[in-house]
Amino acid sequence: MKKILVIGASGFIGGYLTNQLLEEGFTVRCLARSPDKLEELAKRGCEIVKGDFIDSKSVEQALESIDAVYVSIHTLAPQQKATSTLGFMDIEMNALQNIVAGCKLNQVTRLIYVTSLGISADATNAWTGGRWKTQQYLLQSGLDVTVIQPGMIVGIGGQGFNMVLANAKKNVAVVIGNGHNKFRTIAVDDLVYNMIGVLNQPEAFGKCFEVGSDDILTGDQLIDEAADVVGHAHPKKLHIPLGLLQFAAPLIERIAKSPKGAIKGALGGLGSDLVGDPSPIRKLLPRKPLTYKQAVARALTVYQNNN
Repeated sequence: MKKILVIGASGFIGGYLTNQLLEEGFTVRCLARSPDKLEELAKRGCEIVKGDFIDSKSVEQALESIDAVYVSIHTLAPQQKATSTLGFMDIEMNALQNIVAGCKLNQVTRLIYVTSLGISADATNAWTGGRWKTQQYLLQSGLDVTVIQPGMIVGIGGQGFNMVLANAKKNVAVVIGNGHNKFRTIAVDDLVYNMIGVLNQPEAFGKCFEVGSDDILTGDQLIDEAADVVGHAHPKKLHIPLGLLQFAAPLIERIAKSPKGAIKGALGGLGSDLVGDPSPIRKLLPRKPLTYKQAVARALTVYQNNN
């Protein structure tokens, strides 16, 4: 079994990933700014080390005696004061440069990075354009890199799905945008299956994989089908224009203490279709993914069992 470092374990995807790695018998270490947030993982035998991905020294130390590293970082969230003047994608690029340097110093060659669908060279907004640059940097780093690109991730704790589920239980749903943009869905369990599944696959080295189920739904349909699962009538939709929120984004960022450009960049990504093509990864990892409704039901069951 390999010894794995997870960077981003306090986040939604990283938390699910770490729990599954432990379940499958891997030795896992997590880098965290606030180790107390990962007490439950520590109780399961996960090694928690204090540090920050913007601090090259702590990243180097976390990578000692590691065989592979997973990177699932969320630079839309508030960061330390030292990064307050940097753009959110600048923070992510700096973090990845620290990770690559730490990998080379410790002779760690395997790195798996999670981004999202909709990323391309001709992306027009800060979120997808910035992620294109980080992906290219990693793929050209000399490490054995695999990039995993999900769309709408279905699981309790995911910000996008939490909003969908909350709207599904209302009589009037507040939807950002026109509700017509399309998303390929994926259960968080299926996403983690893909992330762990590519670990020892040389065929996955140096590649980006779009992942997801066969369900492609609009924002409005995501709400209505989730309402079907919870047994609620389809809510009426109140659509908030993206342009209005983008105009107010700088003020929202200051109030939320988010990195510069984070809210505006995220809103820019919301207006795009996130569809992709999961057929290449299915040739490597053939497990049939859950449908959207199955994923919603699964998420609710897991939540109820844990509360």
